[in-house]
Amino acid sequence: MFKKAFFIPILTTFIVGEEAISMQQEARGPVYRNEKFGYTVSYPDHWFTSRLQYANEFEIRNYVSEDPQVPARNRALVRIVDKVNESAEVTDRFLDSLVARQNTPKQEHQTLAIDGHRAVRVRGKLAYATGSSIDKTAFYLAISTYIADEKHTISLEASVPVDVDESVIQEIIKIEESVKFDKGG
Repeated sequence: MFKKAFFIPILTTFIVGEEAISMQQEARGPVYRNEKFGYTVSYPDHWFTSRLQYANEFEIRNYVSEDPQVPARNRALVRIVDKVNESAEVTDRFLDSLVARQNTPKQEHQTLAIDGHRAVRVRGKLAYATGSSIDKTAFYLAISTYIADEKHTISLEASVPVDVDESVIQEIIKIEESVKFDKGG
């Protein structure tokens, strides 16, 4: 009789604890996990994975091509690209080269730490010729964050139309800053 009474509180604690973990995962939203390099990227529930598959790249979008619910000016995508350099020194030199560039009205550079790793964010305007005529040019805002993990670099490269809502830019930044590395890896 004593064993049953002792077992019930432990079981109850385990179940409550498990529910709390599930709620945390639901609040966090979908997660992209890269097993090879040992990191995760979280993104909002209303973002979608791309159907395109690449060896070193993963893409998420806040729209589905067939779904017109997201206005064209608020359509965003984030490409997550893995690059392995020759050494950690090469990775550091790459980030140093980004930081060394002078901030201009067209492009700004910011150093930061993401999950304890050195990172650089580059934000700027890009122009792309559209269609067959050079007269047709589309302007985009590019927000790219490069994160060093020894000789591995993760780049999160986002692009949106320049007239995008500020809320979409904040979602992109939150995605880029959500990178979490496996401990000890």
